[in-house]
Amino acid sequence: MNHKLNHTWTMLMLAGLTVSVFLFYHRMMNNDNPVLGVTDSGIPAPDFPADFTWINTPEPLSFQHQLKGQVVLLDFWTYGCINCIHLIPTEERLLHHFANEPFEIIGVESAKFTNEAVASHVRDAVLRYGITNPVIVDQHMQIWNEYGVNAWPTLVLVDASGHVVESVAGEVSYKALEQAIATTIAVDRKAGTLAVHPLNLPVQHTLVSATGLLFPGNIIADAAMHRLFIADTGHNRIVEATWPGAMGHCKLVETFGNGRAGHVDGAAVHAEFDAPQGLAVDDGSLYVADTMGQYIRKINLHTDMVSTVLGNGREVYDTSGGGIGSQQGINSPWGLTARGHTLYIAMAGEHQIWMLNLQTDQARALAGTGAEGLQNGPADQALLAQPSGLALHGHILYFADSENSAVRGLNLKTMTVFTVIGHGLFDFGDKNGGPNTALLQHDLDVAMLGKQILVADTYNDQLRLVNPVTRRVSTYVGNGQPGTGVPGGPLELNEPGGLSIAGRDIFVADTNNQRLVEINAHRKSWHQLVIAGLTAPAMDRHAKVPAASVTIGPTTTVQLNPDRTLSLQFVPQLPPFTHLTPDIPMSIKITSGSHIVTEESVNDHGTIPVVFALTPKQFAMANIRNHVRQLWRVKVFFAYCTNGNQGLCVPASQTWSLAVTLCSRGVSRALLPRALEVPALQLRKDH
Repeated sequence: MNHKLNHTWTMLMLAGLTVSVFLFYHRMMNNDNPVLGVTDSGIPAPDFPADFTWINTPEPLSFQHQLKGQVVLLDFWTYGCINCIHLIPTEERLLHHFANEPFEIIGVESAKFTNEAVASHVRDAVLRYGITNPVIVDQHMQIWNEYGVNAWPTLVLVDASGHVVESVAGEVSYKALEQAIATTIAVDRKAGTLAVHPLNLPVQHTLVSATGLLFPGNIIADAAMHRLFIADTGHNRIVEATWPGAMGHCKLVETFGNGRAGHVDGAAVHAEFDAPQGLAVDDGSLYVADTMGQYIRKINLHTDMVSTVLGNGREVYDTSGGGIGSQQGINSPWGLTARGHTLYIAMAGEHQIWMLNLQTDQARALAGTGAEGLQNGPADQALLAQPSGLALHGHILYFADSENSAVRGLNLKTMTVFTVIGHGLFDFGDKNGGPNTALLQHDLDVAMLGKQILVADTYNDQLRLVNPVTRRVSTYVGNGQPGTGVPGGPLELNEPGGLSIAGRDIFVADTNNQRLVEINAHRKSWHQLVIAGLTAPAMDRHAKVPAASVTIGPTTTVQLNPDRTLSLQFVPQLPPFTHLTPDIPMSIKITSGSHIVTEESVNDHGTIPVVFALTPKQFAMANIRNHVRQLWRVKVFFAYCTNGNQGLCVPASQTWSLAVTLCSRGVSRALLPRALEVPALQLRKDH
């Protein structure tokens, strides 16, 4: 059983309540799965602090009020923990099963990493993983300590009278949880303490962006095929695009996956993936780490057919392997790289590096015992912690060891593991310098930039450069704060998750900005990639609060100066008692017929007006001749939230028609006409 322990042992006793972490470790050592029994302690569950931030609920919740009469399952989690992520589908299944019962799941996001304690980052994670239950941001792990929790994840079952029934750490099976919850509901109903109806809280809608992407996790640039391949993780699909031209413009070639999370092989339009991450190209095929599906998938780039080469769809703890194809279960594959008919796999859920023979489909573990930690030495004795991205350089396989905030290496000749940068599970930060002082924070990918290692230092919102010989670390781009940057200025990022390098071009999956970025490695100039023809799939995951959309008319005429950068300003008209969602970027898409004039993302940090910039180069690309009228369709995507600590947020969009002409007397600053107020939040209670 993989687990994550707090680096300081907190109290295991809460007002006489013995938290059953000890029982969990006993079962773990005896190779048993943790179970959740029903042994009512009679101890009142500590209530939630009144001033903490909530997500997915229009008001803070309390055992004394809204939750009175409800059976509640508390999930102490943190969003970078792979074992916590494993529980999300189980909890969604429980919510569906008990939809008509007074039962609620509440996520208590108790951060391990500094970045995970920021409410806006937690909101991104809730959207990224499609979490529909309420989540409270546990500031400074206060709730964690009040409940005596000691490991991620930990589940605490509370009965309808607000008393703790049982607590257990680890990944508990669906069957055990269902039985414990059903028993508690039955006991409470007999006792007369159960509410008549469930809460049926509204759920935050997923995000919509001008790019057509949703939390893209990875990107592969294949210069030989002149193609880009993108893991559009939030949309459960793979995108194939042409090689970018001037200003990063590409064309959509194909999408693999219909947007639904699942496992379906066959033609591109019918295929289904489940939160794909890592990608690798080998011999005319694209291999996909189908992370939540627990598969390795293969896309034949000649026939556009999808097939499965490894995995059986079950999360299997097997630290040796040796099986073939569907006979071999795997555990949350994340990063991939290929060479010579060998596919190397960062098996995040197993804390190991695996290899797959692409000719025989046989897979086995290469490095890591399966226990979590940082220990160098012989590959079969080494300890890793949620390895993610991979990069081959000669006979060295470098990998981002994310929970160790480390860059490690596997010598494929000597079969030994070594550490380039990193100190252990609870040593992280944002520091440059030599190996004794440099710190990263939950890095997710690595790529070779010449002889140096470029690192997606995800939780620091940066790319870092590591010299594998001197082991010195420096900042490549990013200022350590989430942002987008403005065209012509320094690049800013928001939890970048994927890297790919082809010659002088660096491609970044800027995950929380819902975009892809291309960087010129020589000049560090950059632009956002634009994929013409790419739109989000017509799907609505979970939302019970509809998106808001307003079209503004009639057409507005504007004259623009083609020799100066245009400052296009937008002032959203929000409903009363709401505000722009902080640290969720706004994006704009301007089209002229079938041609995309520009796509741009701006992290405005809540400031109004929001300013989008359009450069003379973009005017030129739009093929607008002086004094010739052209009709533009301008669409801005954003999100807004209810005020206060509650966190119900809604995506919105507004659309304008602009009749544009260029002339030397034109303006360089234009204000988009004010829209009618976007609809107020209608908090529907239907399930």
